[in-house]
Amino acid sequence: MALRMEQGDDHTTAIAVEAEVLAVYDQFWQSYARRDLDGRFAVAADDITFFGTALHERAVGKAQYRAFNEKGVEQYPHAFTIEHIWKEVRIWHETAWVEGDTYWIMGDGPDADRNIVRQTTVLKRMDGRWLVAHVHGSDPDYRLREGEYMTYGDIHTRNKDLEREVMQRTDELRAEKKRSDVLLLNILPEEVAEELKAKGEAAAKLIDNATILFTDFKGFTTLSERMGPQELVRDLNECFSAFDRICERHGIEKIKTIGDAYMAAGGLPTPNTTHAVDAINAALEMRDFIAEGKAKKAAAGLPYFEVRIGVHTGPVVAGIVGVKKFQYDIWGDTVNTASRMESSGEVGQVNISGATYRLVNGEERMANGTDKDGIHHSPLTNSHSPAFTFTPRGKVQAKGKGELEMYFVERRQ
Repeated sequence: MALRMEQGDDHTTAIAVEAEVLAVYDQFWQSYARRDLDGRFAVAADDITFFGTALHERAVGKAQYRAFNEKGVEQYPHAFTIEHIWKEVRIWHETAWVEGDTYWIMGDGPDADRNIVRQTTVLKRMDGRWLVAHVHGSDPDYRLREGEYMTYGDIHTRNKDLEREVMQRTDELRAEKKRSDVLLLNILPEEVAEELKAKGEAAAKLIDNATILFTDFKGFTTLSERMGPQELVRDLNECFSAFDRICERHGIEKIKTIGDAYMAAGGLPTPNTTHAVDAINAALEMRDFIAEGKAKKAAAGLPYFEVRIGVHTGPVVAGIVGVKKFQYDIWGDTVNTASRMESSGEVGQVNISGATYRLVNGEERMANGTDKDGIHHSPLTNSHSPAFTFTPRGKVQAKGKGELEMYFVERRQ
C-alpha cells in the first residue's frame, strides 16, 4: 500500500487522512457488493450513493444512466465478496485517488466464480467528509510495453502468477517423476534402479547363491503356424502376465523373456536363504496355471500351450550393461545349467537339479561352504523342507553339460 502527499505534510496527519479515505473506500465497495439487486437502480446497499450519480444523470440523462446501471447489474447479477489484492492511495489537498486490484468472488467453494477487476475510485472532501465522486472498473493488463513500468500491484500479481506456474510445473514434474519411477521399476529391480539414479550406473555383482527358473512352451513353432499372430501374442501375453504376478507373489525377480521362454531368479539382487523354495513354489504355480488354460482350450477345441520348467541353483553375476535400453540380466554357468534343466525336463513337470534338491533339503555343507559337487553355498537357516516330494531321475544326459543329476518335484499332499 502506498500513500503520496505534498511535501511538508505532517506524517501523523497523512496516516490519519489515509485511514479516513480507505474507511470510506472500503465501506463503499463492500456496500456495493451487497447492492439492492431487486431495485435495479440502487448504486449500493445501506442507502450509500456517490457524488458522481447526480453528475452522470445530468450529463447523460436519467433514462440513459438507469440503462447503464442496469447493464452493470446484469453483468454481476448476484451478491459477491470483494477481496483486495493491493491498494495504492494518492491524496492531493481535497481529492483522493485509490487504485487497486480485487477479486470479485461469486459463489462459494471450488465452484465459485472469481474475476479480477482493477478498481479506480476518486473521492472528494466536502465539509470535512470524504465522498465518492467517481468509480471505474476494468480488466488489469500486466503486459508491459516499452517505456512502461510495473507498479507494486503489477509486481504483486505477477509474482502470484509465477508462484502458481511454479506450483503447477512442480506438480507436473512430480507426476512425471512418479511415472518414470514406475516405468523404471518395471524394467529394473528397485535396488538397482536406485543405484542407477544416484550414480548414473549400477555395478555388476557376484551373487554367491541364486536359483534360476526357466520355462519354455512345447512345440511353440508348430503351434504358431496354427494361430494368427495377434492371437498368438495375446495368449503369450496372458501367460507371461500371469507369470509376472506369480513371481511378485513369491518374491523372485523376472529377468527377461526370449521368444516363448521366460526366465526368473530368486535370491537377487538382495541375497536371501529362501530363494530355492520360492523358485520351486513359483514354478509349480506357473505349471498349474498353464495346465488350467490347457484344459479350457482343449474343451473348446482351441490350440493350447504345454510347458516345461527347469530350476537350478548356483553362483551368478548380475547387473546391467550398455547405455541404452537398460536390462537387468544374469550371467554364468548356473544360467546355462538351469536352461538345460528345462530342456531335459518333461511337459507338465518341474525339473530341478541336484544342487537345488540338496539346498531345499538342507544337506550338510563341507567346512569350506561347498557341497559334494564343489558348488559354493551361503549359510542356510532352513533345514529339511516338508513342503515337497521328489522323484529322482538319476543322471540325465544334458546337451553340452554331460550327465546331470535331476529330480521332478511336486507339492507334498
